[in-house]
Amino acid sequence: MYKLICFDLDDTLWPCMPTIQHAENTLYNWLLENKPNIPQRYSAEQLREKRKQLIQARPELMHDLSAARREHLKALAIELGDDNFEWIETAFAVFYEARQQVNLFDDVIPVLSVLKSHYTLVALTNGNAHINETGLADYFDFQISAADVQAAKPDPAMFLKAMQQAQVSPEQTLHVGDHPLHDIVGARNAGVDAVWIKRVKQCWNLNVPQPEQQFNDLYQLQRWLSQ
Repeated sequence: MYKLICFDLDDTLWPCMPTIQHAENTLYNWLLENKPNIPQRYSAEQLREKRKQLIQARPELMHDLSAARREHLKALAIELGDDNFEWIETAFAVFYEARQQVNLFDDVIPVLSVLKSHYTLVALTNGNAHINETGLADYFDFQISAADVQAAKPDPAMFLKAMQQAQVSPEQTLHVGDHPLHDIVGARNAGVDAVWIKRVKQCWNLNVPQPEQQFNDLYQLQRWLSQ
């Protein structure tokens, strides 16, 4: 039935918040050494809040979180009277490298190793992690991010792009993800079946029907697909 399986990344294949916190702490330590006037004025939590405020003021940045972080650093430089922006790309590279240092859930490699022989596997993400940097390139055929289509899930753009590239129909496509709105509703918006991965027993908080298939890990997904 299915020919294409799309996977979300953050909180589906690895825990998201520890990864982001590690990356932000790594950047903050770099700032302490290289741009101390920034951490002298703002704590790591305050910088995180200022970045959220920037995205709220400029919602188009939600579609490209790498651009959002660069713009955040530029705004800090301007605020503090620094008209030399050359350091911004170096600072972002420090964050980005640390952001790719993910701790995969134990079931990811065993299950993807099996599924890749039977399906086209595609990574879909609203974030800026990349399979080429996280050690997963061998298990996926390609990746599409929100920045690639200038639209974040639950917008159907990523799903439609994946199906177009894989040359399959919605009926031949399955999406696997953890987020009720971004993943489950997003897949439905594209006419695609979805599996809800509930690693932390998250609640369904939407006024729409829950998906029929709900699993606690990818092993359960694999067993269901093999039936």
